Amino acid sequence: MVYFMNSFFFKFLVKHGGIPFFFIDSLYAIIIIINRKGIFVMKNIFIVNKAARTGKAAETWDELERYLNANNIDYQVRFTSGAGDATEFAKEATSTGELVGLFVMGGDGTLNEAINGIVDFENTLYTPLPSGSANDFVAGIGLTGSALDILKRALNTESYRVLDIGKVIYEGGERLFGVSSGIGVDAYVCLQALNSRLKKFLNHFGLGSATYGLLTIGDIFTMPFADARITAWFKGERISMDVKRIIFAAAMNCRAEGGGVPMVPDAKPDSGFLSAFYAHDISRLKCFLRLPSLVAGKHKGKRGFDFLNFDKIHIKMNSPMCVHADGEHVGFFEEICFECLPQTLKVRG
Repeated sequence: MVYFMNSFFFKFLVKHGGIPFFFIDSLYAIIIIINRKGIFVMKNIFIVNKAARTGKAAETWDELERYLNANNIDYQVRFTSGAGDATEFAKEATSTGELVGLFVMGGDGTLNEAINGIVDFENTLYTPLPSGSANDFVAGIGLTGSALDILKRALNTESYRVLDIGKVIYEGGERLFGVSSGIGVDAYVCLQALNSRLKKFLNHFGLGSATYGLLTIGDIFTMPFADARITAWFKGERISMDVKRIIFAAAMNCRAEGGGVPMVPDAKPDSGFLSAFYAHDISRLKCFLRLPSLVAGKHKGKRGFDFLNFDKIHIKMNSPMCVHADGEHVGFFEEICFECLPQTLKVRG
């Protein structure tokens, strides 16, 4: 009973005046009956990118579809065919004011698109079903097992976690992110990886995440850097600093990006703040030589590698730098802002 009173359904009913006090002792049984009669049922809506991981995601969907049909699960499904589809589908699914179980299958880009489409976070339970090459979001929020394992857990519980998400604000727009957003080398690598023949080739062998490391090596020696003024706010305090030769700056909600590189090993998606990791004022060669320590998560304390927790951070550069959000290209900008949206995304699985 205590478990149910903490559940999503209970809170929804209380909010909308659907729970008379005298029913509480037998409420769990009542809701089970109502659900079985189909009177009060949360809609299960699937957004599926079958083209993820060079088409291998289609096999994952076939497996999920068999499970759903074999267990008589009521659901709707929309298949993406291009950029922006997941955002539009999520908007349609979450703009009715109804309870929605939103299941999104694809890589980190598809998962990000769907988050950006959620209109009503309060009444949406989000379940990411990994089928990409990196799957940093699913790993970062602690979901384990295959897409099918996650689906089974989500369908058999009303419990959920409420996680932070981030927002990047730039000239002319803004975008939400679940894993990270950043500028410089890591953003340029993400841009290159979107249409990389190397990534498509490695995906055939299950090695797509290695693309990010290989591209990073080349970009460190060729990518233009910028000087910047950084202003950050954290727990009511404000600090400002001038930074020379920014190689990259990452605003992390989860601990790792780029296929598991632990940029901020201590970052947690329910901490209530974001963490910045930025590399600056060191030679290209020195940055390259430190890559092994970065991949191993042992880069804290090294000169030119700095960390900063923040609620909001503003970066103004002397020349445009590449910007990404969860690996999706945002553009080239001289001025950006990252901020934390604490306790926003309800996740099951």
